[in-house]
Amino acid sequence: MASRAVVIGPAAYADGSGIESHPSIGRSARMYGEVLAGDAMWGADNCRVLGDDEVQTADGVMRALQKAADETEPKDIFLVVYVGHGQYWSDLPGAQVHFSVSSSRENNPWTWLSSWYVYRVMRQARAKLKVLIADCCYSNLLPQLGEEPVLPGVLGNLDEGTCVFTAVKNANNASAEGCSALPGDLAGCTPFSGHLLRILRDGTTDHAPQLTIGLLREAVKREMESCAGAQHQVPRMSLNDARDGTRLFTNQMDATSRDPAPYRPVAPEDWVRALMLDRDSRFDDLLEDERTTGDVVAILSSRTDDASRHLARRIDAQANDRFSEPHAFARYWNQVEKALRV
Repeated sequence: MASRAVVIGPAAYADGSGIESHPSIGRSARMYGEVLAGDAMWGADNCRVLGDDEVQTADGVMRALQKAADETEPKDIFLVVYVGHGQYWSDLPGAQVHFSVSSSRENNPWTWLSSWYVYRVMRQARAKLKVLIADCCYSNLLPQLGEEPVLPGVLGNLDEGTCVFTAVKNANNASAEGCSALPGDLAGCTPFSGHLLRILRDGTTDHAPQLTIGLLREAVKREMESCAGAQHQVPRMSLNDARDGTRLFTNQMDATSRDPAPYRPVAPEDWVRALMLDRDSRFDDLLEDERTTGDVVAILSSRTDDASRHLARRIDAQANDRFSEPHAFARYWNQVEKALRV
């Protein structure tokens, strides 16, 4: 296994470039490297934080990415982390998000790195799962995955698909100023990366020994929404055939401090919480009861976030297959409509 992680964090820009240098960017990139190196699922040999010379140009970044991508195998994960400035020019052919490199200039798009080039390398890597973490402005405009049409530059869907986790969801601007509510060195990181790194470094109280895609998404969202230091932007995660139950990192919380393994959910709200963390391993149990399944689909459908609505569609598709007997399907669908009317 040769899972690979590449961390890109251009923190310094030339005087007169019009782009502000932020120590928090460099600090975040270095801490990603330290945390991944200390994670048994990754290790120092499998992760690289690009040096100042490499992030100076788009060519330097892309050469490093291509090398790491070429080293992946079909059973691996390819993780790319970008922390920096993002920009979006709608008047370019095939408008796309651009990532800054240290030689970028504010109003010169050709000095930036097109996200499509990053996507192309990731799409062609042999790894079964590709994960992009983007902590920058305009990351909300990175190509949507999931059920959107596959366009040039969109990460392809292989064995376990793709995941794009971004610092912002509904706003264009991501803050680079540190979050004072975070402990120690994490307070000097960008807010999104600081909260994400705290979870990767310290773990969560969830019973699972690994952090899955779903668990990571919910933990970061919960942390940032409840942060006492500032009102943060809401992060966004888009999946394309990737499973919420896919394990990405080690849960570093001591086992004695984690919650006990949960019993089988009973109430629909409990099912929703469980499925948002690891949907795939619980589908069969949920689908044993038509009415409970209907309640869960109704709750998820009434929520406004993409993850809940996507999960509702997934469960509904499974229910249509499972409840093929007319009376069973009627019990399911009647419960959905009844719960939505409440």
